[in-house]
Amino acid sequence: MADDVVVLPLAVPRDRVPRAAHFRSTWIAASVQGLRARGHFDRYVEHLPQGTRDDLLQCVAGSWLPMALARSHYEACESLHLNVDEQLRMGDVVGNNGAATLLATAARAAKSAGVTPWSVFSQFDRIWRRGADGGAVTVSRRGPKDALGEVIGCELFEVPYFRVAFRGVVLSMMRHFCSTMYLREVAPRPWGELRLRFTWA
Repeated sequence: MADDVVVLPLAVPRDRVPRAAHFRSTWIAASVQGLRARGHFDRYVEHLPQGTRDDLLQCVAGSWLPMALARSHYEACESLHLNVDEQLRMGDVVGNNGAATLLATAARAAKSAGVTPWSVFSQFDRIWRRGADGGAVTVSRRGPKDALGEVIGCELFEVPYFRVAFRGVVLSMMRHFCSTMYLREVAPRPWGELRLRFTWA
């Protein structure tokens, strides 16, 4: 397999990918649970705008939330000014909750049949679309254990906390498929996009 090969192409040209308008409440509910577990909940509530507080605190898994409401949640998280390690831990907590459902079958296969990250990358767009009703994911191979993933069309990536916590979510999922995974954000970052470089052992 040659380097710089697209292993998960976009279904439409990049400029025709629709922007996500809604975000799955499952991820918000898991994030709020994580805030409680990590001792940040009371400060988080203080930073929520009055008009969104009840909607966010009462949301349950399995529904679609307007993107503006989801962004209000992550902007409140950003206002906590958590350090990067803690943001990654928050993402890990959320990923452990969400990945249990999204990747359960693949994780079991990984333990029994040696599934690698390459096997999982092909599912990334499907996983993304279970969390957002727009946007898309593409993955390119850069080396034998080196890939570039790009998520496009989601305004939540304009919130720094979300970008870091999202990286934590992905790391928590990928730990099932390799012994060590490194993941870093790659610049430049166009509006509404996140570019992540995966390397693993």
